[in-house]
Amino acid sequence: MDEVLPGVVRLREQREALTKHTILRAARELFAERGYANTPVRLLAQRAGVALQTVYATYGSKAGVLAGMPDLLDHEAGVVDLFASRDSIDDPVELVGLLAKIARQIRERGGDIIKIMKSGAAVGGAEILAEGHRRRRLGVLSILERVETLGALGLPHDRAADIAVALMTDEVCDVLVDQGGWSYQEYEDWLKATLAKQLL
Repeated sequence: MDEVLPGVVRLREQREALTKHTILRAARELFAERGYANTPVRLLAQRAGVALQTVYATYGSKAGVLAGMPDLLDHEAGVVDLFASRDSIDDPVELVGLLAKIARQIRERGGDIIKIMKSGAAVGGAEILAEGHRRRRLGVLSILERVETLGALGLPHDRAADIAVALMTDEVCDVLVDQGGWSYQEYEDWLKATLAKQLL
């Protein structure tokens, strides 16, 4: 019996993860089409192909679904895999380039999710943006710690993180890509070079 249980638990966890992902993807579509405020949970359940009670059991409320959007954004942008590669990189320029690649992929693959998070924040879900900012700063700190272990960080750790987070804000990407017409590759190349110049 003990030998079977771990496999059963893993299967249940996989099923729960799939259900969460399915609901979040449906929410991404509907919130983009109709707006967060104008999307009833009933319609969300229908689009996801699950029972209404499944949405409530999984996320508790529509606000709970919105709170899951940073997880979907990280997944869609491949953030976890990019961060996992940092320990195999020994070149400080390539490490700050990793920050630039993460910023680019988040915007390129999940720009619509960011807009959803901002629209949700406007109707009372401000903590959703705070969570996004928290994750960004933790990611930056993680990579800068690696740069620091290589002896390549040119200023105090917290100050370096402040500068990196500021350069990686959505507003900078908005100005360059959305308003300026830069390609995402041009944005990534500029961000990598700027981070290297400012931090190393």
